[in-house]
Amino acid sequence: MTDKTWDEWIEQIAVEYELNLGKQDKETEKQKRILEAAIHTFSEKGFSGASTQEIAKRANVAEATIFKHYRSKKGLLLRLVIPVISKLATPYILRSVLKILEKDAPLYQLLQEVYKDRVHLVERNWKKVKIIVVESLFHPELREALQEHVARTFYQVMSEKVEKWKAEGRVRNDLPTHVVIRSLLSIGVGYILARNIFPDVLARELEEKEIAWMADVLLNGIGGPNEPRRGE
Repeated sequence: MTDKTWDEWIEQIAVEYELNLGKQDKETEKQKRILEAAIHTFSEKGFSGASTQEIAKRANVAEATIFKHYRSKKGLLLRLVIPVISKLATPYILRSVLKILEKDAPLYQLLQEVYKDRVHLVERNWKKVKIIVVESLFHPELREALQEHVARTFYQVMSEKVEKWKAEGRVRNDLPTHVVIRSLLSIGVGYILARNIFPDVLARELEEKEIAWMADVLLNGIGGPNEPRRGE
C-alpha cells in the first residue's frame, strides 16, 4: 500500500469487500445496529473469537443480513474501523493539539494539556481504538494503514513543532526528531493502556497528578542525583 494514496486504498478495499464506505447517514437502522453490536463483540472477544451469529443476535437481525451488507466478517471489521482510521489519517485530528501547542506557556504545562486532550479523545472512542490496535497485529492491511497514513501524518505535523522547539532551545538538540516524537507518544500511550487495563497497579492516582508526572518524566527523566550522566 506504500505506493497508494489514502483514497486509492479506500477504493481498493471498497471494491474487494463490496463495501459502501460513503457517509454513515446513508446506513439503514439495521446496519447501524449491526455495527454497534460488532463494536461491542469485537472489543470483548477479538475478531477471531467473535462470530457473525453472535453479532446478529446482539443486533437483533438475521445472520444473513450481515453477509448481505458486508459480505464477510472481515468486511464487517473493515467497515467498522476504516472510518475511524480515516479520521486519524488527516491533520484535522490534531487540530486541538496544535491549538494547545501554539500557546505561550512553559513546555511542562503544554504537555499536560496535550496528554489530557489525547487521553480523553481515546477514551471516548476506546472500544474502536482497542479493536484497531489489537487487530492491526493480525491484519496486514490495517497495520499498513496505520503505518503509512496515520503514523506519517502524525509525524509530519509534530516534526515541525519539535524542530521549532529545538531551535528555541526548549528541547535537546542532540536527539533525533523521531526519538523526541516517539518519547512523547510512548508516555501517552503507556498511560492510556495502564489506565484502561491495569488501573489499580499502574495508574493509581488522580488523572491530574498522573499527567503532571508524565510531563515531568518526559522533560526531566527518572535518573536520581547519584546516577552518573551519560559520558561521566
